[in-house]
Amino acid sequence: MRGKADGSLSSEARCLFVPADPKRSFQAMIRTALAALALLASASLSHVASAQAAATTPSLDSLYAEAQRDPAGVVPFLVEGSRVLATLAPDAARRLGDTLEPFASRAFFSAEFLPGMERLGLTTHTVAKGETPVAIAARHDVGAGLLPYLNAAFDAKKLRVGQRLKILDVSRGELELAVDRSTYRLAAWRQLAEGGRVLVLFAPVGIGAANSPTPTGHTRITKRVLDPEWTDPDTRRVIPAGDPRNVLGGYWIALDPEGLGGRRGIGIHGYTGSPADDWLEKPGSHGCVRMLNRDVDRVYQLATEGTVVEMR
Repeated sequence: MRGKADGSLSSEARCLFVPADPKRSFQAMIRTALAALALLASASLSHVASAQAAATTPSLDSLYAEAQRDPAGVVPFLVEGSRVLATLAPDAARRLGDTLEPFASRAFFSAEFLPGMERLGLTTHTVAKGETPVAIAARHDVGAGLLPYLNAAFDAKKLRVGQRLKILDVSRGELELAVDRSTYRLAAWRQLAEGGRVLVLFAPVGIGAANSPTPTGHTRITKRVLDPEWTDPDTRRVIPAGDPRNVLGGYWIALDPEGLGGRRGIGIHGYTGSPADDWLEKPGSHGCVRMLNRDVDRVYQLATEGTVVEMR
C-alpha cells in the first residue's frame, strides 16, 4: 500500500476501503447460501442414486455363487466379471481372470448350451447341403478344430444336412488376444454387441528371458501351422516335425514383426523342451510366448490369421 510523504493514504489506497453497499452485501450472501444449498442437494441426490444403483446391481460375489449353482448365471457372471477385470490392477486382474476361466471354458470350449449364450456371440448353425467343417468355420472366422470343442461327439466325416451345430461367430473381427508379461497370462477377448467385451480364454504362459525379452506392441497373427518344423535359435539347425528335439509341441502361431519393433521369429507355441514347472509363468524363451499344449490348441483353433494381438 502506497502513502503520501505526509503519511496520508493516496486516492488509490483509499479506494480499497470504500464501505460496501449493505443492500448489495446482503444479496451476495443470499446468492452464496443458495449456491451452497444447491451443491449439498446435488451431492445428496448423487449419493442416493449411487446407493440405489448399488442396491439394484448384483455384486460379483453373488453372481459367482449363482453361476456355480445355475447354468443361467454363467453368462451374467462372465459379462460383469469381464467388465470388472478390465478396471483392475494386474495382480487383481490375474486372480479374477483365473476365477472366470472355468466359466469361459464352459461357454466357449464345451458343448453346453448356456442360457443367454447368444449375448456372447455364440450361436447355432444348421448344416446345409455341400457344407464342410472348414467352410462352416471360415464363415464364422474360427478354426475348424473349434467345432469338436463346441459339439459333443462331433465327427467331420459324418456331418449331415440339418445338423445343428454350436459355434462362435467372430466374423466381424470381434476377437483380440492380449499377452500380459507382468502376470504371465494370455487372454482372448470378444467384443460384445451391447458394448464392452467378454473374456473367452485366460491361460498361463512363459515369456522371454531377461536377455531376450518378449517384445511389446500391437501386432497380428500372420500364420498358423500344425506340426511345424523348428529352427533352433542357438544352432540354426532345422528340426523336423515329430522329432523329439522339436520343442514347439506341434503348434506355431506366427506374429507380424512390424508391430513388434521388427523382431522376427516371434510367435505363440506349445513347449516340450522341459517340464512345465521349469518354464510356465517364468521368463526363459528367446522371446516367444510358450503355452501348455492344451491351452495353445484352444488359441490355435480360436484365433485365425489377422487376429489382433497386444503384447504388453
